[in-house]
Amino acid sequence: MAKREKVPGIFCVEGDWSSDLADRASVLDMLEMLETVDGIPYIHEHVGESIDAFEGALKKWKLKKYADYSIAYFAFHGKPGKLMFGRHVVPLKQIAALLKGACAGRTLYFGSCSVLRIEEEAALRFVAETEADAVVGFTRDVSWLASAALDLILLEALAVNKDKVQVEKWLRKEYGALARHLGLRMFYGATPPPS
Repeated sequence: MAKREKVPGIFCVEGDWSSDLADRASVLDMLEMLETVDGIPYIHEHVGESIDAFEGALKKWKLKKYADYSIAYFAFHGKPGKLMFGRHVVPLKQIAALLKGACAGRTLYFGSCSVLRIEEEAALRFVAETEADAVVGFTRDVSWLASAALDLILLEALAVNKDKVQVEKWLRKEYGALARHLGLRMFYGATPPPS
């Protein structure tokens, strides 16, 4: 039996979905499923509404020992160009400054409403500043379950296929209606993987 190529891990940073302490909504079950079914390792950092904890998680992710966790998955509420932390926001410009030049060989996935409903020039500037191979996210306000379904499909595809352009082509062919419904956008670094 051929040895399976090592897949990249997912470094998930998740905020609070509700101020209700009884609300257990989380992407953690989905990450556990990806690990159990596909062997995709993950790290899950719950930062609540703390911007300091979020910045700390990004600093950890940049450490060499987490280099194999090359897919950053941001699970938060969002607005165009911003992640939401309760009533506070972290704009993409701030995230770009925190990750400046640290994302070569990495993918940034914003599983958040409307974060990529920004001008293409701003998105490409974000990609260039972070040096990410790909930046992925939504341009619309999305329902939790619909976005979770696409998150599951897309995270698996990003982990098992290095060619992000092919991932997008496959996703749009197989799940195009869902991707359009959620307003999925993908941007690539200066040198996208070969098609």
